Amino acid sequence: MKLTSFFGKRFSQLTFVTAIALNLYNTNAVALSNLSSTRETSLIAQKSVCPPSSGGSEFVTAETANFYIYICGGDLPNTYFGVAKNSKTGGIILPLQSYSKDQFVAVNGNVRYTLTRHQLIVTRQGKVILKEKATWLF
Repeated sequence: MKLTSFFGKRFSQLTFVTAIALNLYNTNAVALSNLSSTRETSLIAQKSVCPPSSGGSEFVTAETANFYIYICGGDLPNTYFGVAKNSKTGGIILPLQSYSKDQFVAVNGNVRYTLTRHQLIVTRQGKVILKEKATWLF
């Protein structure tokens, strides 16, 4: 998926990220380059950020230097959805292994993703391979 057409336009961060998510989940999506960064379009786009299979609700939206992370679910959080800010890396959707009020953990084989209010830590076989400051947007 190419996202270069978005870089020339000024979008709010939330609109930009939700537009990416819409492209990931809706192959019939209308051309998103025409979206304005109004609150209304952001709210419309937000409804499709979380995978429908997760229950569709956003519990946490976080940002690091290189990623946007969504914690999704139905009545309870159940899904980790990470999207790289660059157009080359892509994203990952994983079931949550555990969670608390301030920490969410997802595992993919020997890789563990831990999101707290202050950081995203990714470990492989117990060794830290990525550590970035995280800011929860809501």
